[in-house]
Formats: sequence, structure tokens, C-alpha cells
Amino acid sequence: MLNPENDSQSEVQPQLSSSFSLISFLSPQACSVAAITIANGSDNISIYMPLFANSTPSSLLAIVAIFLLLVGVWCYVTYKLTCQPAISQLLTRYGNGFVPFVLIGLGVFIILDSASLTPIALIVSCLCLTGLVKLYAMNGQLATSSSIEIRG
Repeated sequence: MLNPENDSQSEVQPQLSSSFSLISFLSPQACSVAAITIANGSDNISIYMPLFANSTPSSLLAIVAIFLLLVGVWCYVTYKLTCQPAISQLLTRYGNGFVPFVLIGLGVFIILDSASLTPIALIVSCLCLTGLVKLYAMNGQLATSSSIEIRG
């Protein structure tokens, strides 16, 4: 849809009757898109739920209004930034490494502000998750190194 020049004209999907509409909805591609959408949204729900639960209706309305306003501001700012070649190259090169830290910082701020976890519990959780990630990485390296056969 966004890049119509990449679409091939020879790839025409046959029209399905209404009896097959449910089957086409349950296609593997539709299921994978739905799974990715749910997986990407679940972290937002888990982070923002404590914020929304501790908000009064008036503050919740203010949060939603500010969110919608700032989405427009962010879209405009990012458009202007990507028009600058030096900034767009910098963001392209380092953006994927920078964004996780911003999102983690936002999550920590919201968790601490809503008092969902005490700072000690948050630190312990982070250390446990870091240990699990390191353990998983070590097991992955062992699995790949043990499958390599050395011939002499």
C-alpha cells in the first residue's frame, strides 16, 4: 500500500466468495500479522495499565488529550528531522540502539511513579532479567559452538 511501485501487476489475487471470507481471514499471513500486533501492543498495555489505574477521570482525559496532541507534534518533528541529511543518517545508523534505552527509561519512570513496584523490587527484577538474558545468550553460544565439527 505504501510502495505501490514494488507491487507486481501479475500478482492478482482471485476474488473469493463470501463463504470463503472466513477462511481467507484465517490465512497464515493474517494470523502472523495478528500475532505480531498483539505481541507489540502487550508491552504497552502492561506498562500503561498502572498509570491508567491510578488516574482520576479528569487526569485520564488530560493524558489522552496530551497523548493525541503530542503524536501530531512527534510526527511533525520527525518529518522535519528526516529532511535533514546529517540527522537522518545519524538516526538511521544509531536509532535502533538508542530507542530501547528510551523505552526502558519510560517504563521505569512509569512503574516508579505509579508505585507498582518499589525501587528495590524493580532493581531485583532487572538483575534477574539481565541474568536470564545472559544465561540464554551463553546457552545459544554453546549450542552453536557444539554443532561445529572440527576436522583435522
